[in-house]
Amino acid sequence: MKMTWIIFIVFPLIHQQHIDGKEACYEIDTNYNKQSKFPLIYNLGWSEELILNIPKGYRPEPYVVLNQDYIDQHLKTFHNGASFIIVTAILDKYGRDHIGTANGLFVVPSSQMDNLLQAASGSLSIVEKNLGIPQGRWLFKRLSRIDIPYPQKFNLRMPSGNEAGVNELWKPGGLLPNGMKEAIIDMVPRNEYLEVQLNLS
Repeated sequence: MKMTWIIFIVFPLIHQQHIDGKEACYEIDTNYNKQSKFPLIYNLGWSEELILNIPKGYRPEPYVVLNQDYIDQHLKTFHNGASFIIVTAILDKYGRDHIGTANGLFVVPSSQMDNLLQAASGSLSIVEKNLGIPQGRWLFKRLSRIDIPYPQKFNLRMPSGNEAGVNELWKPGGLLPNGMKEAIIDMVPRNEYLEVQLNLS
């Protein structure tokens, strides 16, 4: 029987920062598409403050509040692959037939995950900080990196701020404090993703 499982307890804690913005993030190479960076533009009548004042669960869809060109450029950075990290025991317990939930799965571009892991040089603390994982949450746990080569096949989209893993630190625009990008996709079947064991300590 195919099983779904609650992944938001692992990766979309990406918003539960126990650090204060960029200063506390490890200074990895943030040259993420600087030459093609598209400015965050809100549609007429909308602003970050206005969106954040709307309670979670009632926030409008990104296309309502964000410039469509910005959305398009943002999502293009995921077309060469999307990634996330998960505790391997969760996969062992709930199965690997599908990953994710109906509420959506948070991912970052695979190229940015590559940069982070290279800069971290095996340091779990650095990875946790940059992905917004509370320090020590993954200590002594086996971790897997999941790569989805074609995330656009699974309803690749901007976060709305209504997702289960979002808290008061979420901001519109799909950007994390260290400059990494995030997006949402639907559940992914086994034959559409790759799992690699990580060695972090």
